[in-house]
Amino acid sequence: MKMEHTRYPLWRPLRARGFRQLFIGQVLSDLANWLDFIALSALIVYIWDHGSMAMAALSVCIGLPYVIVGPLMSGRLRHLPGRRVLVVCDLSRAAFVLGMAWAPSLPVLLLFVLLRTSMSAIFDPVRQSAVKRMVDINLLVQASSLSQMSVNLTKIMGPMAGGALMAWFGTSVPFLTSAVLYSLSALILCTMPYWQGQKEQAGKQSDGIRAAWEHLTHRPLLKAAMIYATSLFFLIFLFDGLFVLLAKEAGMDETRFGLIIGAVGAGSVAGALTAGQWSGWRDRPLAYMTLAGIVSGFLIVVVGFAGMGVIRIELALWLSLCAALGFCGAQGAVPFGYILQMETTDDTIGPVSALSNALQTSSMLIAPILGATLASYWGAGSVFLGAGIAIAGVAALYRFRLKSQLSTPDPNVLQL
Repeated sequence: MKMEHTRYPLWRPLRARGFRQLFIGQVLSDLANWLDFIALSALIVYIWDHGSMAMAALSVCIGLPYVIVGPLMSGRLRHLPGRRVLVVCDLSRAAFVLGMAWAPSLPVLLLFVLLRTSMSAIFDPVRQSAVKRMVDINLLVQASSLSQMSVNLTKIMGPMAGGALMAWFGTSVPFLTSAVLYSLSALILCTMPYWQGQKEQAGKQSDGIRAAWEHLTHRPLLKAAMIYATSLFFLIFLFDGLFVLLAKEAGMDETRFGLIIGAVGAGSVAGALTAGQWSGWRDRPLAYMTLAGIVSGFLIVVVGFAGMGVIRIELALWLSLCAALGFCGAQGAVPFGYILQMETTDDTIGPVSALSNALQTSSMLIAPILGATLASYWGAGSVFLGAGIAIAGVAALYRFRLKSQLSTPDPNVLQL
């Protein structure tokens, strides 16, 4: 099917009642996901006086459900009414986060975190499936951009708001507020249009991982984009947790470090806005992703050199560099979401999205430990330098070596 190339405003998908309700629900649930981020760390480290192993266990409980629960349950639940699954996930998360507010010990808290994240791992693939059903094919670029904006904005606003609530009213208040947000999201999603999932065929198991992999084998662009995104996520997580060490090595205090993180977030929001408003990349989304990756790699190399003291830059340039990093990251994330939507069917979008989340989140379980180990020997700046070179190299490899494998004579099929 040939796609129109009319330039639509970024907010056009919100005219559809179903997507508007879905988007509001996503914003509320995304905000709830991040609102208790600082409260969790403060509760574990400052109130209960646990150390690095407890924080590592928290990271595992956050990441593991996306690797295991999401892919397994996406296939088994896809025959259920999608609206009902979204609402149940939100109400379950509200209940689990209330349990986190009154958890008496670390094991109980981690259990509730694991359960809450398991519901999130189920929620996201079903939400992706809803987007595909409710948004016109010519508006998927804008829908992907809006979704990315929600993620990036709530990553900035959620921890800030949660930290303020904790400082003013106590540690339990961010958890209680998250429960309210999840409940509001469920209430809004209840009014969405009803849709029935795929009916299971007799004698066949609904295996999400198998269904996703079988679909990938017949979609070279989707497979290449997923492998590329997973590779970059691994390299990014090598240094993502080292920003605070890099800032310290560069002689910056806590206030300047906060400004740097804010600059990354602001750049991400600007990047998502730009990618949604200017959609000239949509016929060749992977080429655009790799171009953003090459630029990101060079920027990370500069950050690494600055952290090592090879070059000295002022705060204004630090902020510009970090804002550019966030901008390039969103320029890659929005096209990837678009590829997921365009290269899947109504029945495969859920399993494929869950598999993508699993592959990317698995990096969270390995890369940060490897990055921290390398930083302990050679310093945080060196890790940034090596990761930047690797990111630029992987992006260049995809851009210049895989073009012939992904090209197709059909002008209506997405190209590299």
